[in-house]
Amino acid sequence: MAVLPRGKLAERLGGRDKRELIQSMLVRSPHNAATEKLMVALEAYPLIHLLLASEHPTKIWVLDRGEKVSSAGILTPAMRERRWHSTNLSIDDCEGLTDAAPGLVAMVTSWKSVLVMRHEFAHVITTFFTPDQRAALTQLFLRARTINQFTEPLARESIGEYVACAISGFFFDDLREALLHLDPFLYRFVSRLLGRAEDLSRVITSDEWSRSC
Repeated sequence: MAVLPRGKLAERLGGRDKRELIQSMLVRSPHNAATEKLMVALEAYPLIHLLLASEHPTKIWVLDRGEKVSSAGILTPAMRERRWHSTNLSIDDCEGLTDAAPGLVAMVTSWKSVLVMRHEFAHVITTFFTPDQRAALTQLFLRARTINQFTEPLARESIGEYVACAISGFFFDDLREALLHLDPFLYRFVSRLLGRAEDLSRVITSDEWSRSC
């Protein structure tokens, strides 16, 4: 994540809280229970990540039980046709999908699992990683692949899945501990990523407070 002038970030935040930022990205939710679950899932992320995602812009579509990923109205034809991972999965074989098109990041997720929601949003925040962060991740992924050491099978599919599994798992005690044990280098990367984002979030909210007093 590139460092931006904190004053301008505070202005862009405009006094909004996490829930307001999440709501601004939400295009469709099947019912209130699904909306609340999304709020709980994404509120775990630092405020700055939610702000940057909302500005990209990111559009979120929450599926009801039994609905297919391809039914999401925010997907482009190219997104619907794409195949994923080493097994060439169609999007309807997935519980969620995050994909980018010019001027849009589309996030589609089942509402049955907080972990799935956090995993898909982890893909969203990777879209504003810096070149240095991407290079560091590439080296970490190549190392993990060389020694065949991953927290789960999905993580070995790509660099994107590798880091998304790590970021989303970081919010759960057991998964965070498993990451620390299996891949301490990736653990350190994610810890620094989230820690710095939380620090910046505290700075811009304190700036907002000082201007309003």
